Amino acid sequence: MPGPFEIRSVTLDPVTWTAVAAPFDCSNISIRNPSVSASVLIRTDQNDPHTEDTIGPMAQQAIAVPFHRYRFLAGSTAFYLRTAAGTGPVSVMFLS
Repeated sequence: MPGPFEIRSVTLDPVTWTAVAAPFDCSNISIRNPSVSASVLIRTDQNDPHTEDTIGPMAQQAIAVPFHRYRFLAGSTAFYLRTAAGTGPVSVMFLS
């Protein structure tokens, strides 16, 4: 069984929407953008700009599911990410 907490580094670019999947059933996911100048874009549907939000430079976004029966299931895509400009990694943290 995987641990209850995991950090992954995900490399992004400004063209490709990168799917981020839960490595195990979890109720909390956070994304940390370490860039000092570029924003990160997040979507729940890679083809629908109405599902998009922005994570600013040096910011962190947390997504918490308060009810145990509604979790991000292992292997399911939680969201899609890409940078607004340039390339670089973000840290994605998963908590069961």
